[in-house]
Amino acid sequence: MAYVTEVGTSTLSSPVLPGGVTNGNITTLTARPYTLSQMDVEAGLSYELLNRKLQIESTLDSVFEDVGTDVVFTGKKMALPDACVLRISGGKPEGARTQILPMIHPLVGQAECGTDSVQEGKERQTTMSYMKIYYNEYSYGVAYEHWGMNYNELQALGYYNELQPAMSKWYKEDADRQYHEALLEGCGYVLEAAGTNLTQNYNKNFYIANTEWGDQPTFSTNAATYRTNINAALDAAATGAYGVNANIDLDYFGALELYASQIKRITPVTIGGKPSYVMLLPSSQYLVLKRLTDGKLGDFWAKTYNHSSEEMNLPGYIGRIGSIVVIEDMRYPTILCSGNYADNQHIIEYVNPGNQDARNKTVYDRASNPAWDVGFLLGAGAIIDWTVTPQHFETAADGYKKKSGKAVFCERGIQTAYWDTDTAANNNKKNFSSITLLFSAPSLVVRS
Repeated sequence: MAYVTEVGTSTLSSPVLPGGVTNGNITTLTARPYTLSQMDVEAGLSYELLNRKLQIESTLDSVFEDVGTDVVFTGKKMALPDACVLRISGGKPEGARTQILPMIHPLVGQAECGTDSVQEGKERQTTMSYMKIYYNEYSYGVAYEHWGMNYNELQALGYYNELQPAMSKWYKEDADRQYHEALLEGCGYVLEAAGTNLTQNYNKNFYIANTEWGDQPTFSTNAATYRTNINAALDAAATGAYGVNANIDLDYFGALELYASQIKRITPVTIGGKPSYVMLLPSSQYLVLKRLTDGKLGDFWAKTYNHSSEEMNLPGYIGRIGSIVVIEDMRYPTILCSGNYADNQHIIEYVNPGNQDARNKTVYDRASNPAWDVGFLLGAGAIIDWTVTPQHFETAADGYKKKSGKAVFCERGIQTAYWDTDTAANNNKKNFSSITLLFSAPSLVVRS
């Protein structure tokens, strides 16, 4: 082909092929440079667009939901063990917005013994606890058109075909955020809204790295007081350059396992035939672990041939040590203690749907960035997920049906499993299912 010195002005003959070229002879009068602004848009470019797959931005993997990197859900990826999430379906008679779940406590005390003992009049009874669960309604919608110029331009890309799958993806990503939120703050944001009006407070069970069991923060039903107690423990824990002593280390797992089983009495789940706890480890702390083991994770974790297929198929599975099954959590929350612990205000960030991610990933600094990574230890029934009405899609038309809104609706509540023996506003609440784990935000570079 001759060198093109100027853009041709002749009309391209039919048929027009992708890229704007024809099966006719190409001359300097008919050749088009390959830029969008100068191509034959009406013919060549529009035909090319119809053959192009609409690209979809990928998102972080979730340990709770199969959000995938696309909007196609295969259902093949295994989620966390069902025992970690207590799923409840259906509503309650009379349309109540809450349900009460009872639990009986074990019998206590010693036996009456000896030849002179009398049992009569010394019979015992046991006590019960209850858990109150809630649900609320929420929705998410998008706008689209059925005909017209805007519709034609977007539908050429297949845009409208992706809206309903995109809402399904949003629903799963939002559920992941609510699961993390419930484990850290007691309930998902949906239960804060009108209808239930719950007030969030941190998980009653905290375990801060580089902190003795007895120095873990004292729980308070007053959220501000509890944050003050947490601040004191955090400030004391983050010793060393960049708070390095509050990063994860190899001794951490043994201490956590004993704390969970003996102090907090977290109920284990069965994984691979073994009583187990599931640890959601922030990706940043996983980096620290790999450094500490100098790339020799096999010397630290249980040998691979001892792993069950159930463990190996868990999303983000790293390995097992003792009874703790470790899973990498790419969507871990972060906490920034505002005022450098001078007040009790915390800035909590989660990964929201659509890669909306404002988490603090900068290395810990006592004077300028007291930031913490949040992980979790899960036992049986760590999260309550009460679904009264599952997700369903509805539409609303406007403008002679040229425009419509499509939305996904749901009636659901996600919260931490708390058992109480008295009123809902006292310190008798017990959590036998989860522990919030805090680590100082690590440096991404090796520092001497």
